[in-house]
Amino acid sequence: MSLEKKEVFPNLFRYVCDSCPFDWPRTPVKESDLPPPPAHSCPNENQPGLKPVLEEQEKGTSESPSPKSESTRPKPVAVCTRCGAVSYTPNLINGQCAQTVAGKRCIGVNGSALNADDWKQCAACAGTGSIETTRCGPCDGAGWLYAHSRGKR
Repeated sequence: MSLEKKEVFPNLFRYVCDSCPFDWPRTPVKESDLPPPPAHSCPNENQPGLKPVLEEQEKGTSESPSPKSESTRPKPVAVCTRCGAVSYTPNLINGQCAQTVAGKRCIGVNGSALNADDWKQCAACAGTGSIETTRCGPCDGAGWLYAHSRGKR
C-alpha cells in the first residue's frame, strides 16, 4: 500500500499508511527534515478497508443514535495511564493517548486492559453508555468502569 506524508502536529510530519497503523518516523519531524518514504509492505494488503473500520470503532458510535443504542457497549481493551480515556482498538495498546486535556494532548499511554476482571459494567447506565438521551457521567459513555485504581498498577 502507499504511504502518504501527513502533518500530525503543527509543522511536524510523518509518513502514514492508509490501510494499516504503520507510521514513520516514530517521532514526527519538520517537513524539511523528513527523509524519503521507507519501503513498506502492508500486512493488510488483502484488507484495504481495515483501517477505516478501526478508526470508526475508536471514535465510537455514541454520537449517532442507532437501533442498538439500548444494547450493552463492548468492553474496552485499553485505558490511558494518565487521563483514564478508554480505547476499543487493540493496536493502540502501548501507544500514546490521543485525548486532548485542557487544549493539550494527553501525555499518558494506553495500557492494556484485556483481562476479564479489568472492567465492571457501569451500574448507572447498565452498560449502554447513556442515560435516556444523555451521555452517562460515571463511565463517560463507555458503559464500563475500569476496575483497578489508576496509578497503583
